[in-house]
Amino acid sequence: MIPRDYFSIYVTESEQSVLTRQHRAWVALYALHAGQGPRANVLRTNDVTEADLLEFEDSWRKLRRRNLPQLHQ
Repeated sequence: MIPRDYFSIYVTESEQSVLTRQHRAWVALYALHAGQGPRANVLRTNDVTEADLLEFEDSWRKLRRRNLPQLHQ
């Protein structure tokens, strides 16, 4: 199991230019799923909107399903 602190690492301002909007949304979704909040701070830190989360939530869920067996090893 991955420790909770794993998801507390947010994208820094200098890294945002490297990550796509989809990847930033995934980072935010992982952080929110892990209870890292408040929500507005997670969105602001990762430079994404609620619309971005909605747009990429399905692909994030597929990614999580694909990686779940690996997370529990």
